[in-house]
Formats: sequence, C-alpha cells, structure tokens
Amino acid sequence: MTEPRTLATLGRTLRRAYDAEPRLALAAMLVTLVAAAPGALLAIWMKYLVDGRVWAGATGIAASCVAVWLLRLLAVRVSRKFRMRIAVALETHVARMQATVDTIEHHERPEYLDRLAVLREATFQLDHLYQSLFATISALACLALTTAVLATVSAWTILLTLFAAPTIAVSAWRSGKLRQAEEQAAPAKRRQRHLFTLATTPGPAKELRVTGNQHDIAAAWHTHWQTWYTTMSRAQWAAGWWQAAAWGLFAAGYAAAVAWTTRTHGAADVVLVVTAGARLGQYVAMTAGEADFVRLWLDASRRLAWLEDYAAQHHGTAEQNPPRRLHHGIVFVNVSFQYPGTHTEVLHDVNLTIPAGAVVAIVGENGAGKSTLVKLLCGLYPPTHGHIRVDGTDLRDINPDAWRARLAGAFQDFAQFEFAARRSIGLGDLPHRDHHTSVTAAVTRAGATDVVDKLPAGYDTQLGARWPGGAELSFGQWQRIALARGFMRDDPLLTVLDEPTAALDAETEHQLFERYAAQSRAGHHQGSVTLLVSHRFSTVRMADLIIVVQGSRVTEFGTHDALMAGNGTYAELYTIQARAYR
Repeated sequence: MTEPRTLATLGRTLRRAYDAEPRLALAAMLVTLVAAAPGALLAIWMKYLVDGRVWAGATGIAASCVAVWLLRLLAVRVSRKFRMRIAVALETHVARMQATVDTIEHHERPEYLDRLAVLREATFQLDHLYQSLFATISALACLALTTAVLATVSAWTILLTLFAAPTIAVSAWRSGKLRQAEEQAAPAKRRQRHLFTLATTPGPAKELRVTGNQHDIAAAWHTHWQTWYTTMSRAQWAAGWWQAAAWGLFAAGYAAAVAWTTRTHGAADVVLVVTAGARLGQYVAMTAGEADFVRLWLDASRRLAWLEDYAAQHHGTAEQNPPRRLHHGIVFVNVSFQYPGTHTEVLHDVNLTIPAGAVVAIVGENGAGKSTLVKLLCGLYPPTHGHIRVDGTDLRDINPDAWRARLAGAFQDFAQFEFAARRSIGLGDLPHRDHHTSVTAAVTRAGATDVVDKLPAGYDTQLGARWPGGAELSFGQWQRIALARGFMRDDPLLTVLDEPTAALDAETEHQLFERYAAQSRAGHHQGSVTLLVSHRFSTVRMADLIIVVQGSRVTEFGTHDALMAGNGTYAELYTIQARAYR
C-alpha cells in the first residue's frame, strides 16, 4: 500500500482540527500570527532614538514590549487550550481508525507495526503541528516585515534575506533526513522497548531470574538501543554540518551588510540594520526551527493519513446480514491462506464441512494451522484462495461487524481487562454488560464461580494489583475470567474456544469442554456451531466431528471412534498422549 504524499495530508489534518474546534483553531492562528509582529518594529524605534526623536522612539519601544508580552501570554493560553482539546480528538481518531479495520493484518505485519509504533509516539504530540504551523506563518510574516524595514535603508540590504534562505532550506531537508533515519531505526526502537518491558515488569521477572537471563536481556536492550542511537546520531551529525554551513553563510552576509551600511549611511541607519539584522536572524532561526517541527509533524500527519486510507480500504462494504440460524453449516471450499508479506501457505487447499448444530473439535500439533482456521472463520483475514460459505453465502459478502456480533468464545492469547470483575466479564456482550443475571450465567458456564467468590468484593472487585484496591489474579484465574467473557452471548451462531484453557490441567479442561458441549447440544435446534481447538486429543473425544490439521492441511476428519478405527495420525497421537497421562 503506497503512502500519501506529505503535503497532500496537510489540508486533511487541518480540516480535522477545524472541524473539532473551529473557533479555537481560528483564535490560536490569529493570536500567534499577531503576537510576534510588534518585535519586528523595534529596529524603527531604535532608529528614531538615534535620530533624536526620543519620545516617538521610547513610546514605540514601550508599546512594542507591552504588546509582545500581552500577545504572547494570550497566545500561550489560547494555544494550550487548543492543543489539549485537539490532542484528545486526534488520539480518539487514531484509536477509532484502528478499530474500524475489519482485519488484524496491521497488528501482525512487522512493517505496519513499525509505522504504527512511530504514529503512536507522534499522536501524543501531533497537536503541535497546528501550533508549529501557526508559528511558522507568524515567523514568515515577521521576516517579510523585517525585510520591509531593511528596505527603508537601501534596496541592497534586502539581499541579507537571501543569505537567510539556505538556513530554512537546510532545516527542512534536515528534518526529512531525520524522519527517514527514525523510520529506519524503528524496528530497533520497538525491540528495545520490548526488552525494557521484559527487564522491568513483574510478569517475566521470575522466569528471567530462574533461567539467569536477566543480564542477557539487559545487554540485548543496550545493543538495540545502541543500534537506534547510532542510526539517529549519524543522521543528526550529517545534518548538523550542513546546518552550520548555512548559518555561517548568513553570518557572513550579516557582517557584510553592517560593514557596507557603516561606510555609506549614517549612525541611525547602522543601528537599524544591526537591530533589524539581528531580528532577521532571530526570525530565520524561528522559521527554520518551526519549519523543522512542521516537517516532523507533517510526517506524523502522513502516517495518520496512511492509517485513514488503510482503514478505508480494509473496512468491508458487504451489507448482507448473517442468517438468524444455521440450517446447513459452514463449508470450506479449496481454502488456502498465507499471511500478507509472506510466501508460505499456512493452510493449503482445505475442503471440509462443519454441520449446523454440531460440536466440532480441531486438533493438531502447534503451528499446524488451527488458530489460522479460527481467524478465517472470525473474518479477521479473508482466504488467499477459495471460499468460506455460511449456509451457502460467501463470508466475504456478509457484513463483518454483523457476523462477529453473532460470534462468541475465548482465545489462547486472551486480553486481561483490568476493570471491575463485572465489567471485565460483561464486555463479552455489550448490550448486556451491566445485566447481573447475564454476567453470573456466563461465569457459571465458564466454571469460574470459585474465582469470583474468592475476590474481596466479588463482582465489584477491581482486577489488577496496579490499581487502588486491585486484586492480583493468577494466569489461570485470568483465563477463567476471559472464558466467562467469551460465554456472555446467549445465542451465537458460532462459538470458538481456541485453547482458552491451556493453564488448566487436562482433566479440568476435559470436564469443562464436556459440560459446554452438552449445553451446546441442548440448544442445537438453533443450528449454532461450537468449535473447540486443542492440542490435547483426549479432551475432545465428545465432539461430533474431529478435524485433524497437520502441516497446513486437513488430513483427517470424523468422530473419535471412526478416527481411532482408521488407525491414522489421530489414533497414533491420541494413543501417545493417553499413554503419557497414565
């Protein structure tokens, strides 16, 4: 996916700020524009003093100083209020953009993760774009005014402005080079932060110390930090030399202008050129600095525009609703899949039928493609080839939000929502998240009643020891809470249990799956499908259909008895695991 051009994103970003805060946006721009103007007139008041027009010069200087102070104070306060409100609007916008993407490719693809990492950093400061833009316009206006003041001495003094132009150009170029270096160093920066989190958070602390890896992790953190620092430092030094050369050129022009004025004009004009030239240098520095920031924030704006375009392209336009109940089932037709950016097929030419009303188990070794099947069924990725049909309708033609509203279940990489227990569970079904009866029923279905009963305040207990009054949960307890959240919906078309009980022992997992399979069969008249994913073959004996995934292919499917009688892969692995548990 190509990125939008930097300048093309400016209008879009400015329009977003104006739409969010139109009055504050205009006020911030006008106040910032006017605030620096009185200072540009200081050279004229100084000339008046030297010429003997003391009262006019003194009054002008006093008025300029007071105006600068008052306008800057007003500008700071208006800009601060504007930035605070825009920051909230922009961060909310970025979160919403990521949430509207139907697939999860941008959360799993490394090059997208690097872009999002840079964007997440910049989002907290993207509100500075507007202030930098306003300040740049103000500095350019002051440059123009100062040039006009210099022109009152001689048209030749305007040439001093030309000596200032390279500093601005080099500053803009420098910013671009630094942004390129930042993007190049983003993987090292992301790895460095991951290693820092490993080294400083409680979760990995025990394992790192038991295995003796804490020093290696710290050393690896320093290595990746050094990689990031070296890349950035090299870019900064290279840009710094060019910047120093540009400012040296301006200094030479300034000295020449003062020397020429001293030989050809009176003392008053010399004072004007010295004062205006100094102001010109100040405004050039301000313009160059703000232009640098504008370029930095424009790069962030470009990444924001990339996310907006990406979200627009990956937000499904299908309008068909899923069936109210399944009559036939879900069919995979020649389905193959490879993750974007890779060339390896994770699933190859899968053909199978999941009957309506059935309890289906998917088993196989780690990495065989079980979780990928689940992702495709949930619409988190479309198949690379082939079709998934729900009662004859291609899943691509079903509105993804409507389809996922009819899904339920839990995943092995579950989230730990550190809210009150009631809310953490209730999030599994937003319309009923505050219904106590629905929450308690989900807890019962998940076999998590004992977990909630042990909490200090029951369902009202804050989860997570990092919060005031928060309760710390073990991994297994968090898993049971996540399982309860997955059981919140009463009438899903598809319930997916993707190894959500890995922290439980095999017997407890088997009892839980057996109980839930019985509940599912009791409501099989709705045609809903329950999908159990596990690497424990003994857990899924009660399933109506067992699918064996091996090496990206579906190699066997059938009932437990039929597969055991077939004496194939399933029978072999089942026997090996059963022998291990004896």
